[in-house]
Amino acid sequence: MMCRKVTVFEIREAQQLCLEKGIPFFSYRLPNSRNICFGAQILGEVDGKRDSAVFLSKSGFLFSPFYITNTSPVRFLRKDVDLSKVGDLDILKAASKRNVSDAVPVGEIGKAVYIKQANRMISVLKSGEVRKAVLSRVKSVSCNPHKRVTEWFAGLCEAYTEAFIFLVSIPGETLWMGATPETFFSCSDTHIRTMSLAGTKGKSDFSEWGEKERDEQQIVTEYIRSCFLDVTGIDPKIFGPEPLRAGNVAHLCTTFMIDRETLSSAEIARLIKMLHPTPAVGGFPLQKALTLIREIENRERRYYAGYLGPTYGNGQFDLFVNLRSMELFRDRVELYVGGGLTALSDAEAEWNETEMKSRTLLDLIEIR
Repeated sequence: MMCRKVTVFEIREAQQLCLEKGIPFFSYRLPNSRNICFGAQILGEVDGKRDSAVFLSKSGFLFSPFYITNTSPVRFLRKDVDLSKVGDLDILKAASKRNVSDAVPVGEIGKAVYIKQANRMISVLKSGEVRKAVLSRVKSVSCNPHKRVTEWFAGLCEAYTEAFIFLVSIPGETLWMGATPETFFSCSDTHIRTMSLAGTKGKSDFSEWGEKERDEQQIVTEYIRSCFLDVTGIDPKIFGPEPLRAGNVAHLCTTFMIDRETLSSAEIARLIKMLHPTPAVGGFPLQKALTLIREIENRERRYYAGYLGPTYGNGQFDLFVNLRSMELFRDRVELYVGGGLTALSDAEAEWNETEMKSRTLLDLIEIR
């Protein structure tokens, strides 16, 4: 689906106006596209539900958390203004400024705490009760994001052509930006597509993939295939695994496809519910892994490792996993980074992997 092609200057001006006036908005660029899309919600409060399925047939932008809670519901932004018409910028200029409170940062998860959490998780994994679990952390960097966020967004679009680039603002709740490599669920008029993305190494590491990385990727692939079979009774077409570069790292990626006509809207909604979270961001067996994550991380992930993306109002949509992303505040950015742990994991190596992943964003925005 295509938006009207607008200039970078129009996009940046619209983004800045919304930031200054407290207007909810979203901007995104689909993978392998040069077309940047924008939408702003002028009227009413941003809708919030506990079920994303109610929004899949609407036109706007879906923003769903890792865990759905009272404080982190599914959010849906309409596009009252999308820059498709002459005068759309004038609407933003004329809009009244809203007084909203700032969101509260989570705070840094440092190396000592992460290593302790990782070793604790690995010891459980070695017992065999859980095969894989994903441990995340927060990296906090002091800066002034609101002065440069529009510049950063444009830079991400230029640097990461194969990623989904996004900037989402719900004033008083969150301002989130990222460049995610992972498709969660894409529904066109002909096909449904998803992927398993797991296993990580440096982009310049041309050695063979190790046993830990191959096993981690296979866990996710087996789970996604089982979800398709449970819902549709049909084995999807499977392509891969093959390497996929994502900023400073590379992953193993397997793609799944099935004909759109084979699924009803109810089956699509059920499949989305089953697929989130996949073992790529949660673990396996899923419920045991999620219990372990809640116990060890001991905090909400908020919208990190949830999913987000545009819905087009005709039953078609493109949703992506919220990875390689950060939440922006008045005086800092907080990056969310994580990695899949198995019984073969080493805590120090896992820490280094999260540091490497964080550079995808930090190198571009030149924060050290």
